[in-house]
Amino acid sequence: MAYSQIAVDGHYRRLIPSKYPTIDIYEKFGSSEMQALAAKLETITNPRLAAKSRITGGDISADSSSPKLQHWNHAPFSYPMAEGTYFLPAPYSVLELASDERGALAKAILRREEFLSRTDEPVCGVDMRMITNKVSGSFVDLRGLPHETTQAARRMLGQRLYEDGVDGVIFKITDLSGSEFISIFNGDCLVDKGVQGAHYRFRWDGQRIGRIYDFGNKRDIDRGEIIAVPMAAA
Repeated sequence: MAYSQIAVDGHYRRLIPSKYPTIDIYEKFGSSEMQALAAKLETITNPRLAAKSRITGGDISADSSSPKLQHWNHAPFSYPMAEGTYFLPAPYSVLELASDERGALAKAILRREEFLSRTDEPVCGVDMRMITNKVSGSFVDLRGLPHETTQAARRMLGQRLYEDGVDGVIFKITDLSGSEFISIFNGDCLVDKGVQGAHYRFRWDGQRIGRIYDFGNKRDIDRGEIIAVPMAAA
């Protein structure tokens, strides 16, 4: 079956783990010497920095205006996705974004819950921040894909499209109605640097993330405001 492609030119969002307020990740090492050593070790072992070194010809400190070199844009295409994504199995490295803030929050909540459940994490708070990206490209339109399509079938289709060299796909998720999502296969579609937005704290109660604290507006958001309760469970 052939799928049509549509032009995408707009802003899309995701959430990433982040301390609030932000900190230098090496400051806990104490002395400046130890911090410098930790940073040096990262340049040797970090796959994102290794990929950046290939792009810049070895100068990983290059401060280029290219969005491809910003770590928020660069990292998703450098790290293998161990669990796969909505349309691709492991180890493809792609970037999934939501069309709106609610969709980005919902997807991040479900992904964090999956991880925290697997590791039996006790009650805790997980700090996250919103990143907005300008995206421009030609995306395969899969918004009409039947909702009963299995994960295996989705990923088989995604693999075929990825190997065909398309920029990515645009799609909907049945359980997250009201939002659209894109999976970016080609990092060149990120035409500007990512922009940091709101900070949140996901409140994990040991079983699920029931509330989200919005640092900017200083208020709690109930999970039901983000993810609708399925009718069968209402």
